[in-house]
Amino acid sequence: MLVLKNGTIVTGDGQTLMEKGSLIIEGEKISDVVQGYDPGIENYAEEVINCEGKAILPGMINHHQHGVTFGPIFASGAQNYGRERILELLDRNLLQGHTTVMNVDGFVTMDEVKETQKNHPIRIKTATTHMPINYEAGLKCDGSGLEQKHALMTVEKMFEDGAICIGEVGGGHTLGGGGQDYLYIPKAVKNATGRDMDYLQARAMKLSVLGRYIEGSYYDRDRVAQALKEHHLDGFLTPEQTKDIVFATTLASVKLALDGYMEAALMAQKLDVPLLVHNAPTSMKMVHEIARVGVKRLIAAHSNYLFTLEECLENTKKLRQYPGIIIDAAVHDPFGAKRLVAVPDNLFAFFKEDVVDIISTDFAAGSFDSMLEAMQHGIEHHVISLPKAIALGTKNVLEAIPGIAPNLGLLQKGYTADVLITSYPEISKVEQIFIGGRRVAKDGKRCA
Repeated sequence: MLVLKNGTIVTGDGQTLMEKGSLIIEGEKISDVVQGYDPGIENYAEEVINCEGKAILPGMINHHQHGVTFGPIFASGAQNYGRERILELLDRNLLQGHTTVMNVDGFVTMDEVKETQKNHPIRIKTATTHMPINYEAGLKCDGSGLEQKHALMTVEKMFEDGAICIGEVGGGHTLGGGGQDYLYIPKAVKNATGRDMDYLQARAMKLSVLGRYIEGSYYDRDRVAQALKEHHLDGFLTPEQTKDIVFATTLASVKLALDGYMEAALMAQKLDVPLLVHNAPTSMKMVHEIARVGVKRLIAAHSNYLFTLEECLENTKKLRQYPGIIIDAAVHDPFGAKRLVAVPDNLFAFFKEDVVDIISTDFAAGSFDSMLEAMQHGIEHHVISLPKAIALGTKNVLEAIPGIAPNLGLLQKGYTADVLITSYPEISKVEQIFIGGRRVAKDGKRCA
């Protein structure tokens, strides 16, 4: 028996906050959650942890993550980062308090997921996009990580083997988003000129050629020339070269990727499974179109990303009128690296306006901040309460994707004991992590 005593317990139900509460764990399960404490129970406990001045929370369920299996990565089917980096990304997730992650690199196979799971204590679930049009879009953009087994795999077979969601349909790599900025455009410029560039320079190239909605007709030579000058690229790139590079890397896969949305929606409806789609300016119209298909659980991923503040709120409020729509807001990296997203204004607006159903980290080129950090800052800015914030990363996620964390997401009697001990009120400072009642990390280091 493990006893966590005298902590501030937030159960994950969106309402309950219990001061001086105690959590009792027997084996893998929570045997009781009580207000106050009976010292006599210590006679039966193997370990008692005094959580005075700390919070006791459910493990976070991060339903949108890339690079966490030994399979191909992104909607582009790129070659993965290699074993060492993949395990580092899993460690980053775990130590941030995410006890479950869902891989949304949809071309992986279940054998690749299972092999990864053998090497890490975090719970790894997976989505799938093994459909012809989506696969072709990946090949059009990259496909360097795809093998025959990925080409032969089907969505139906993936669900038979344990997949829990279709997704991520579309992506920043195939639809001209952040993946182009930090990966494909810099790589293409390096190959063409031998020069390195940062993601902001790549983003400036892309937007000057295609605009925020990624349209080939947007190109204007003078606009591109001005952007090259402003971002110190005119010394080694011409507007014509820039157009050719951006069209080849970014525009080539966009139409196919958008066509893949309807393919995925019809499949999700047929199988009655959740569907997670990339929601950004490029795909906005298509997300509305598939929302009319009637998918029972349609997750509009990172609905706060790449839009202006006004756009994301307006678009989200319109989307919420469709039955089955679930609005996800992504954290990205506005508190740490500040590369893909410099400020959390859109996320905080979602909290304040109460238009978000679930949150996730997304990838942010591997520099993603934690869900708990986003929650903590939101609470500090008085745009959301602690109980409601915790539910966005626990119970609500389970309701959106039922297979992601069975018997998890709540601190209640009979539930599996995926539990965090954090500082309080600085909940992003995770001190101890338990998965299935077993301590797997302490003081920022894995111990299992």
